[in-house]
Amino acid sequence: FDRMLEAVLAIGRAEDELKVSMANRPQAERPVYGRALFHLLHKHPVFAEGAINPVGLTLARYMMGASCHLWNTSSLVKEGPVGTTRMHCDSMGVPTPLPPNGVVCNVSWILTDYTKEKGTFCMVPSSHRWCRHPTDVDQPKFMGGPNDDDIGVPVEAAPGSLIVFHGNTWHGTYPKTDEGLRSHFVYMYARNYVRPAERNDDIPDALIETYGPDFARLCGRAAWQGYGEEGPSLDGLKAARAIQTGPFS
Repeated sequence: FDRMLEAVLAIGRAEDELKVSMANRPQAERPVYGRALFHLLHKHPVFAEGAINPVGLTLARYMMGASCHLWNTSSLVKEGPVGTTRMHCDSMGVPTPLPPNGVVCNVSWILTDYTKEKGTFCMVPSSHRWCRHPTDVDQPKFMGGPNDDDIGVPVEAAPGSLIVFHGNTWHGTYPKTDEGLRSHFVYMYARNYVRPAERNDDIPDALIETYGPDFARLCGRAAWQGYGEEGPSLDGLKAARAIQTGPFS
């Protein structure tokens, strides 16, 4: 966790913030407050290590099946007071009703203290079972909506924790009222048939070789999709059929 925080902050210092397209828009139009970093997997070895960490990966496979892959990697860095992130769920682009087994999950590595004052997650317990996206009328008052503020609960976590949740879970953030640093690193995992949000075809072969077959599968190297005129590989089709046996495949 310490290495991950150091890497995130170093990348933030080295990269132009305007490299991220949403940073060129007014803050009110962005989905989150603060500095957002994307496409990080190949930028420091600790990010590849985190992707295949046995604790995080086991939880991801429990929710997304053993054949899951990475949907995206990102990090959020917030310094000083900032506003809220509105209530949403991570099943981006999936129409209601959402599949009850879920199509994505979130494994967040917590790199600083997460408390209500530091703008931690506001989670709505059991909301993943509702299988729908929150609407404007579902937003609590502190997020500018009409709903009760106690619809959600703050998730308090120390550095070195994982916050892990189903992609249908309603969540946002509390306003950050302190002057300190708030940061976490997000691994989003998806079911094998879900197109990744982030391209991983530029992951160096040397990185794949270093971190082995689990890492290769997470980066899509074993996917049966994406073929051209040669058609799909027979081994790939056999693997895809085997995945159809249940939600944990």
